[in-house]
Amino acid sequence: MRKVIAAFNMTLDGVCDHTTGIPSEDLHQHYSDLLDNTGVILYGRTTYELMQFWKTIVQNPSGKKSMNDFAISIDRIPKLVFSNTNFGT
Repeated sequence: MRKVIAAFNMTLDGVCDHTTGIPSEDLHQHYSDLLDNTGVILYGRTTYELMQFWKTIVQNPSGKKSMNDFAISIDRIPKLVFSNTNFGT
């Protein structure tokens, strides 16, 4: 049986805001390593839609290796999306 891992980007003061702060190369590498050992990602609809940003990096790589590696890692994993609305993929 595989582990269930919960991963949140949260500041020490408890803020979960993806619009503030710039992840370091080390943080991207940490999450790439975590994703490379993951079988599926569970998302809510809103977070799933936000994470589509990484598809653009796969299609048009950035100038940062850590971002490109993370985009590839997250793109290859199947996603399971929980939503109470109908939406397309």
